[in-house]
Amino acid sequence: MTELIGFAAVSLVIIVVPGPDLVLLLANTARSGRRAGIATAAGIMLGNAVLAAAAVAGLTALLTASEFGYTALRVAGAAYLVHLGVQALADLVRLRRSNAAGAPVHDHARPAQPAAGRGARVSFRQGLISNLLNPKVAAFYLSLFPQFALPDLTPTAEHTVLAGLFWLLALLWYVLVLVFLARVEAVLHRPGFRQGLAGVSGVGLIGLGAALALRD
Repeated sequence: MTELIGFAAVSLVIIVVPGPDLVLLLANTARSGRRAGIATAAGIMLGNAVLAAAAVAGLTALLTASEFGYTALRVAGAAYLVHLGVQALADLVRLRRSNAAGAPVHDHARPAQPAAGRGARVSFRQGLISNLLNPKVAAFYLSLFPQFALPDLTPTAEHTVLAGLFWLLALLWYVLVLVFLARVEAVLHRPGFRQGLAGVSGVGLIGLGAALALRD
């Protein structure tokens, strides 16, 4: 039990520290509404589940052992984060032009149903790809799991329990974030706030992508 509590404490610190997934979730919620935020979180959680299963199966160990494979994944993840950041900055430019022209900014909080469906699908895909292309997640599983030993369990069972606990804690965190965003939804869709968040998230995603690309 002590090992599980220690693992949960370390996992919570890692989960709540802002990173690409949280920045993307905030940006998509502000841009396209609550449904897009939920879809982004669902994509992130599916990515976490896939990476957790890969870690249990030993696939992430093969990836990190391959310098070429790890570098390729890191570069692809960095490029994708920069791409998302550029999209966010493009949204900022669009919002400013709309306000400067005096044109009403489209309310993404209640879009037409077909557009909402497309927005949710795009947000889900972005969350999934952002998570899967983050080599830090795979490295996290490999570096953290060996530090916690659960008595009377095989290594596979032990990693399965730890991966499941981490996934549940991450799910709880994103549920809490989405509940909070739902409570401040009116603020999120104010033109000034949307412009500020678009700019901050765009610069943040580009910065995170650059840091990932330059990381050894």
